[in-house]
Amino acid sequence: METDGGSSLQTGSGNDTASGSVRGSVSARSGGGYTFLLNRDTAVCSAVFDDAASAGATELSDLNCSGGNEGTATIIYGSDATPDRVIYAVNGVGGGTINL
Repeated sequence: METDGGSSLQTGSGNDTASGSVRGSVSARSGGGYTFLLNRDTAVCSAVFDDAASAGATELSDLNCSGGNEGTATIIYGSDATPDRVIYAVNGVGGGTINL
């Protein structure tokens, strides 16, 4: 995990069923929770997770992409209660997993 000015950022990559190689990041929000950003083809997608992180927990959120596409994203926390991976699906245009 990288730390920048008091905020944490985790980056990772994965394989998208429609787009091939993709990159994503999860950053801690100042009020708690995390924001997920996905760079996919020419689109950028985002999801916000509000629940408190806990070991082994998961949380589902809406995924909104530039260009009007939507989908879902699920964050999965590791045994140390930090984000481990995000599984996402963009309605009708693929999905994948970002390993952080």
